[in-house]
Amino acid sequence: MTARYLAVRALMHQEQDGYANLVLDAELKRCTPPLSGRDAAFAARIFYTVLERQNLLDDILARFSRRPLAKLDPPVRAILRAGLAQAAYMEVPLPAAVNESVKLTRAFGKSSASGMVNAMLRRAAACRVTPEEYPDPLRRLCIYYSLSRPVAQLLLDQYGDEALEMARAFYDRHPTAVRVNTLRTDAAALTEALRAEGAEVEPGPWENCLLVRFQGGVAAGRTFQQGLFHVQGLASQYAALCVEAAPGMRVLDLCAAPGGKSLTMAQQMGDKGSLLCGEGVKSRVPLLEKAFARCGVHCAQPFFGDAAVFDPDKGQFDRVLCDVPCSGLGVIGKKPDIRYKSLDAVEKIYDLQQKILQNGARYLAQNGRLVYSTCTVNRWENEEQIRRFLAQNPGFGVVVPRMLPAGACSVEYGTLFLPQKTGTDGFFVSILERKG
Repeated sequence: MTARYLAVRALMHQEQDGYANLVLDAELKRCTPPLSGRDAAFAARIFYTVLERQNLLDDILARFSRRPLAKLDPPVRAILRAGLAQAAYMEVPLPAAVNESVKLTRAFGKSSASGMVNAMLRRAAACRVTPEEYPDPLRRLCIYYSLSRPVAQLLLDQYGDEALEMARAFYDRHPTAVRVNTLRTDAAALTEALRAEGAEVEPGPWENCLLVRFQGGVAAGRTFQQGLFHVQGLASQYAALCVEAAPGMRVLDLCAAPGGKSLTMAQQMGDKGSLLCGEGVKSRVPLLEKAFARCGVHCAQPFFGDAAVFDPDKGQFDRVLCDVPCSGLGVIGKKPDIRYKSLDAVEKIYDLQQKILQNGARYLAQNGRLVYSTCTVNRWENEEQIRRFLAQNPGFGVVVPRMLPAGACSVEYGTLFLPQKTGTDGFFVSILERKG
């Protein structure tokens, strides 16, 4: 099986719905014999490039198709998308993209479509589309930037023309942000070790943060296997640092998996004290256990539990982190399937977020700190949730953070990260403490 064949098969399955990373992972595991690391990476790049630009690819292809794309056989539709993605956005030479796509039509038993695929791809690849071809902002967001209409409308309603810059920024690629495991090493030693593995490393914006360009898979290197760091986005690191966990504290992370924030807090605690890490999906609890074992963390205790339900047996905590489930509209750049969300269930998310935040406050000891965070730019999940909370809990107030990262916005109820301004995920963090 070739990388292109696997990518097309994954795209066909993705059309039937599912999380993109799980769909691709399942296809890679099914492949016999397994693809080489290089071929697996190429297949993944095709798959994700199509998902990132699917609406635009379809708009271009439709200009040269005699039939609506929805009427084409699923393998042919996926082959056309993958072929155009390679030629237009992956710097694959046009002859190779076309010839390999024609071969795929035969491999999928669609030889009768090979002539059409050849002609359509050659014409479509010659079409150079610019954002200005879509003067209406909503249409530009939906087609050129490949967002669903509900997502595009929400961003446009809340951010106006700035939504266009945000949508463009979702395509930007940045070094991988990692957090130094200070329980085992320091920034200088880890930098040297990563460079010895062939990575490019530069200091991050704050202490014990590095920005890394890895040669291969992150988990393949000895530094990762030895637990000398964990991968964590800059905005996510900031949220964990705002907790200001310290040695000897009792800390509660209500929505902990996959564990990045928990690891950072455990390191801030010097692995001394008690860190309880809850997760509402039972199958994800082992992810926490594995992360703690790899990084040599002993103060953290994972548990399965509903973050919205109070458990008096757990006692009170000096610090509580509520990194709540959200729409994910800030991490579209990392999770392209979020682009096509309908947002039908977003009202339920609002209710759940508020319940978790209110529950987190019940666990808080006197003079404790409660941190609320999301990976979305939706104001109804961010500022509005804090406004609602404060209206019902007048004894709390918002604390000004000790540092404001470059480009981050200080808004009424917290700190907002916008991708086009910070070069990070879209994120929101609010620090709450009881007054007096």
